[in-house]
Amino acid sequence: MQDDTKTDLPAICHTQGDQELIELAKQSGLSPNAAEAVAAIDAVMHKVRRSIQRRDFGRQVMAQIDPTLEVAHLDAISAIAHAPAYIEDAKVEVTVGLIAERLAVDPSRASRISAELVDRGYARRVASQQDARRICLELTPKGKRFIEAVRINKWNLFAQALGQWNERDLVAFAVLFERFSNWSTDDGGVATSAANIKRLFEESEAAASEVESAGVE
Repeated sequence: MQDDTKTDLPAICHTQGDQELIELAKQSGLSPNAAEAVAAIDAVMHKVRRSIQRRDFGRQVMAQIDPTLEVAHLDAISAIAHAPAYIEDAKVEVTVGLIAERLAVDPSRASRISAELVDRGYARRVASQQDARRICLELTPKGKRFIEAVRINKWNLFAQALGQWNERDLVAFAVLFERFSNWSTDDGGVATSAANIKRLFEESEAAASEVESAGVE
C-alpha cells in the first residue's frame, strides 16, 4: 500500500473520476489520493478522446478554407506532408495505398480523396522514381502553405494554453506525459492488455453461464 500521509501533494484535480474506478485502483494498492488521481486522468482522457473523435476542429478548418472538402481531405493532406522521407534507407513515396493505410480507409475511398485534392490544387500526381508504372502524390505549393498554416496555428494554440505555466511545471509535465504515454505505444504492453481483457471477459462469461445454469436447475 502506498503512503497517503504526505502533505506536499499538489491540489487535487477538479475533474471527478468514476467512483468504481477509484475503488478498483484502491484494491490494486493505490492510496485514496492516488486512486482519485488515476480516475481523474481517465476522465480527462475520455474528454480529450471524445473531442478528437468528433473532429470539430478539423470540420471548422475545412469549412473556413474550402466547404467542399471533408475532414478526410485534411487527414490526407497531413499524410502526404508528414510521410517519412526514408524508412530503413529506402525512399518513401506517397501512393494512394499509403494514404489508405494512414487514414484506415479502403483504397477506392483513398483514391477518390486523392483525386479531389488534385482537382482542388492541394496535391499533384508525380511519377515514381522507383517504378515508372506507379503514380505518387506530393503537395503543391498551395498544399504546403495550408500545412504550414495548420502548423503555425497549432503552436499558437500551445502558446495560449501553456503560456501561463511556469518553466518547472512545463518541464515536469513533458517528462510525466512522455512516461505516461509509454504504455500506449509499447507493442508488448498493448498485446498484454488485449490478452488480459480477453481473459477477464471469458471469466465473466463463464461466471454468468454458471449463474444461468444454477437458475435452470
